Amino acid sequence: MVGWRAATYLGLAPLLGLAMCAGSHAGPAGAGDDAAGGGTADTSTGAAGSGNDATASPLGDAAHGTIPSPDDAGILGDGQTVVTLPADCPASDQGNTALGTDTPDPTGTAVTAITYTNVGATGSYDRVVTSTVAPSCTPNVCDKAATPVSGPLAPFTEEMTLVFSGPMELYQLAVYDPAESGYTRVAYWDRCTTDALAFVGNDAWYRCNGYVQSYVTASGTTSSPTPVQFGGSLEAGVGVNVMSATVCSGVTDGTDCGFSRGLALHGFAGDSTGSKIFAAKLRMPIGNVTPAYWLLPAQVVRSSQYGCNCRGEGADGGCGEIDIAEVLGGATATPAHPEQATTTIYSFQGVTGGGSAYFQRPVYETATFLVIFDAASSSIAIRRLGATDFDFASGLPSSAVAAWLADAGAARAMP
Repeated sequence: MVGWRAATYLGLAPLLGLAMCAGSHAGPAGAGDDAAGGGTADTSTGAAGSGNDATASPLGDAAHGTIPSPDDAGILGDGQTVVTLPADCPASDQGNTALGTDTPDPTGTAVTAITYTNVGATGSYDRVVTSTVAPSCTPNVCDKAATPVSGPLAPFTEEMTLVFSGPMELYQLAVYDPAESGYTRVAYWDRCTTDALAFVGNDAWYRCNGYVQSYVTASGTTSSPTPVQFGGSLEAGVGVNVMSATVCSGVTDGTDCGFSRGLALHGFAGDSTGSKIFAAKLRMPIGNVTPAYWLLPAQVVRSSQYGCNCRGEGADGGCGEIDIAEVLGGATATPAHPEQATTTIYSFQGVTGGGSAYFQRPVYETATFLVIFDAASSSIAIRRLGATDFDFASGLPSSAVAAWLADAGAARAMP
């Protein structure tokens, strides 16, 4: 298993549908994964409209805490119900103001574009079909079955979850699926608004090999029986992951989400080819714990987290993982590279990183990371944009997406 860090892993789930700001925003941090990144500068800006543009989505009554049925949750762009988001969100907008200047680490090359190519192949990974947590913290009983997959982006055609580990300040998130003339936003969050997604996590997953997911409080530090609005701040030692707000209809192997333990929510799969876009606007303050942002198959967090899962490279699991921006050296680490945010991709194909190139860690200057899964080119493109270079609109025109893809930066081919 490639270098994971055990840390308190907790999350928070905002109200399903539309939830408004309430009270202060504070929070925690979490776990990460090793990585290495590379690329060349991408100066593209994009996305039409406003970060508060509306998209269609059946919603519950957020004011009274009611939650839409699983059949309704997470459906956007259906042209039936228009959700009007707030005109602005001061708590999130503060991320647009730089707190200082980020200085590149001279031991590598700071870049803003990295593209993994040759993603997807014919192969298989070990799907978890059941597991049992041993009461005395001895190893789990973990049953797996070989699962064949094939085609562009495989195994990343399956549902994914966004994972964040502090110290970190999150300001905006969005998920986009292909549409007729570009991409349509299917889920959105800022510090005032939650639409069709949920922040979740668990308590100390590394203990007894497999704690399960639940909603958590607004700080992300403890479990919550119901979803609440996420505050946006992650302190060192706490992490969260983001799922669709849609509840799985089954929790056993062969059902819609497969084997699941605890709170079972759908992830984000994109269209039938796996094409999709994730956008995350964030800062990574300096601290003694290293922050990270990565993407996992949703089934990893639905089964037993890292205690029993399909994650890994080659024959060791192989269902996939992508480290988008991970800091490998803390402020007191030796050697320390606290300004470098690296990237690595793992799957049954193997592992590929970016070498000496890295993304500038957004310590004082907020950055937006785009991750574009593009089946047409069998590639996954990661782009680091400035704080105001992406506006989280309800739709992304195909021309903007094409411009981001055209500047491949450092092309790293999967084996």
